[in-house]
Amino acid sequence: MKSASVMSRLRLIVAALFAVSLMPAISLAGTGGAEFNGAYTTVTDWLTGDLGRLIAAALLVVGLVMGVMRQSIMAAVPAIACGLVATLAPGIIDTVVTAVI
Repeated sequence: MKSASVMSRLRLIVAALFAVSLMPAISLAGTGGAEFNGAYTTVTDWLTGDLGRLIAAALLVVGLVMGVMRQSIMAAVPAIACGLVATLAPGIIDTVVTAVI
């Protein structure tokens, strides 16, 4: 029984040392990534531009049709929310990611 306790403590110490050894890599995790800037800008422009409005309008139409078919306006709510999130999410993500604490 004592051997199991020693082994479990040893495993805990090894796991803690491994986690501490990763700290420098974790602290630099937000740097770099410039190669993805073009793709991020393209997708953000799509969602906040005409394509995003087209997606939002299409989701509104789909939601309204679903509401008519199910005879409940609540069927349209998820589609409207999805369109709203698709157009507003890039701005929210930019604000959250670039916030300085």
